[in-house]
Amino acid sequence: MTQSPLEAAAIAITGAGAGLGRAYALAAAEAGASVAVGDLDLASAAAVAAEIQAAGGSAVAVGGDVRDPRAADDLVGACRAAFGRIDGFVANAGMLRPGDAVDVTPDDVAEMLATNVAGVVHGVGAAMRALREDGHGGSIVTVASGALQGMAGLSLYGATKGAVMSLTYTWALEGADAGIRCNAIAPLAHTAMSELSSASERYRGGPPERVAPAVVHLLSAASAPLTGQIVRFDGRRLGLMDPPMLRVLTEREHWDVADVAEALTGRLAETVAPVGLLASPRPTWV
Repeated sequence: MTQSPLEAAAIAITGAGAGLGRAYALAAAEAGASVAVGDLDLASAAAVAAEIQAAGGSAVAVGGDVRDPRAADDLVGACRAAFGRIDGFVANAGMLRPGDAVDVTPDDVAEMLATNVAGVVHGVGAAMRALREDGHGGSIVTVASGALQGMAGLSLYGATKGAVMSLTYTWALEGADAGIRCNAIAPLAHTAMSELSSASERYRGGPPERVAPAVVHLLSAASAPLTGQIVRFDGRRLGLMDPPMLRVLTEREHWDVADVAEALTGRLAETVAPVGLLASPRPTWV
C-alpha cells in the first residue's frame, strides 16, 4: 500500500480560511496530514476545519492576526497541542492593496508591510523555533508572487513579495543545520485577492485547488532535495525562478563618470534585462 505524501504529519497554515490557504489545508489533509487551520476570521477557519473533519481528517481551527507575534506562537502551539508535533508550516496569509506608487497611502504601506512581511517573519520564526525544539527537521513554505518581478499597479505588493523571496533564501541557510527546509510557492490562481489586481483574466489563473499539489509536495519528504527555491505554479505551468544575481561584470582599476557611461552603454548594455513580469524572456520548455 502506497503511503500518502503527508502521512502522520502535522501542518500549520496561516490564512487558511479561504482561497489558496483553504485549498492548501484541504489538500494537505487529503494527503494524510493533521492540519492547524489558522485565519484572521475564526469562523472561516472553523468551517475549513469542519470540512476536513467531515472527510475523515484531523484539524483544529485557530483564530489570529499574523501581524501580532503572539498569533504565530498560538497557531504553532495549537498544532503541537492538538497533534503532538509540528512538521510543516505554510506562511500563506497576505493582503493586496493595488495602486501606483503615487496612490498608495501611509496606511497601505504600514498594513501591507505588517501583514506580508512582518507577519511572515513572525510565523516562520515561531515554526523554526518549534521545529528546532522537536529536533526532527521539517518543511516551511512561504508565498512569493510573480509580481516581485514588477507589475504596474502592484509596486508595494510586489515589494513585499520580493522581501519574502529574500527571506526564503536566508531561512533555507539558517535552517539547514537542523534539517529544516524553506521554499516558496509563487502561485497564480483566481481568488478574491486576484480580483483586486488590474491584471487581465489571462493572468489570474484557475481554481486554487489546482495549485495545491505543489504545496503538498514541498511539505513532504519527497521534496527533500529542494530548499531555498521559488516554485512558480499556476496549476498547469510549473517552473523554478532564478534568484537575482550578478550575471556580467567589467573591471577597471579607476573609474570616472565617462568610464561608467561607456561601460553601461557599451559592453554591459547588451546584458540589460527587460523590466516587469510581462516583459520577462520566455522560459525554456522541458
